[in-house]
Amino acid sequence: MFEINMTINEQLRNARDLKPFIDSLEVELVQVREQFKSQPALLAPQETEILTAIREITARRQYMADLINQLPDKIQSDLLNAQYIEGIKTKNLANVLGMNDRELQNIHRKAIKNLEQLQKQLKQPET
Repeated sequence: MFEINMTINEQLRNARDLKPFIDSLEVELVQVREQFKSQPALLAPQETEILTAIREITARRQYMADLINQLPDKIQSDLLNAQYIEGIKTKNLANVLGMNDRELQNIHRKAIKNLEQLQKQLKQPET
């Protein structure tokens, strides 16, 4: 789903950064539907292209959300979901999650390490 050479941090940032892109595609879809509502033959290919892009990008984000949700520590998964899936800014996370900045940094570091380990485990073939 993601490039093999991407670090977990790069994959997480990629998932976070794709959210606004999905939002812009959804706005574009509404505009295209409005523009071509009286011309279904012209609407169909453009609508299909946009919907396909939305599905593909959503699947990439869902992969990361699913991986995060497999973390056994709920606080770690909540932190990573808030930051990378919901897009809450790092400076606001401590308040949202009810912790100080140092606690947040420690949990984040552990969560990234655990996520890397989890991803490695999932990629290893069963013997």
